[in-house]
Amino acid sequence: MSRNKARIKAGLVLTLPSFFVVFAFLIYPIGYLIRMSFYDYSPLRSLQPVFVGLENYKWLITSDIVSHSLLVTIAFTILSVALEVFLGLMVAVLLAKLLVEGKTLIDKIFCSVVNGFLILPFATPAISAAVAWKMLLQPSFGPVDAILNQQIAWFSEYPLLSIILADAWKMTPMILFLFLAGILSIDPGQFEAARIDGANTLQEFYFLTLPSILPVLGVATAFRAVDAFTKVFDIVFMTTGGGPGNDTQVFPLLVWKTAFDHLQFGQASTLAVAAILISLLLSGILLLVRRKA
Repeated sequence: MSRNKARIKAGLVLTLPSFFVVFAFLIYPIGYLIRMSFYDYSPLRSLQPVFVGLENYKWLITSDIVSHSLLVTIAFTILSVALEVFLGLMVAVLLAKLLVEGKTLIDKIFCSVVNGFLILPFATPAISAAVAWKMLLQPSFGPVDAILNQQIAWFSEYPLLSIILADAWKMTPMILFLFLAGILSIDPGQFEAARIDGANTLQEFYFLTLPSILPVLGVATAFRAVDAFTKVFDIVFMTTGGGPGNDTQVFPLLVWKTAFDHLQFGQASTLAVAAILISLLLSGILLLVRRKA
């Protein structure tokens, strides 16, 4: 018994610093956030928070701005993730074919160079990617409009499409290499057997590749959907700022604007609590997909 008590005490001593860190940087801020969501606090009006009970939550449910922001975020998540999964899967299949069937030194060098270029967008900071796309789609001197021989203000005329393209450019490599790893884990003998049976490239993909990587496909898509819904901020903030109007005001940006533009910290806290609950819900769905996969 004394030895067990000594182990318990040693374990508590060793884990106590991590408990302090978790409490200071996670539990206390979330607790304070939940507490502030029941108050009306705007330093422009008063330095003292006023307790309002569930008024902020009533505003959250009935506000057209909040519902519009959620719809914009859902649309962005669905379209961007769908584009990333489609592009990532197609490129991963082509790369896997090159890696498996390429036998010469030139083929291997080519694949290495392509892999290096493909990982660059993901390695680029989100702010840099946003600035780069803002310049690429600039109507005055942007190369995209020069190629199309037109002057299109992309971030004004097609704001949601523009941020989806910028986000897909940055995040597709992550999806791509997850799919590539899944495809390369398939036994090459299965492809040889399929070819002997007379299967063409499309049939190989549909009846062999796709079913084999379905678990990876499900988990990667679910993870990316959670990430896109809860963390889309940098690209939108640096390109459209949520505009024109509120056309691209995604939920994380709404939280930021409510807090730091309008100085409504009580409402911003309520929005942040809602964001945490949405994150927990999406994470639960991710774990469910992961378990079934």
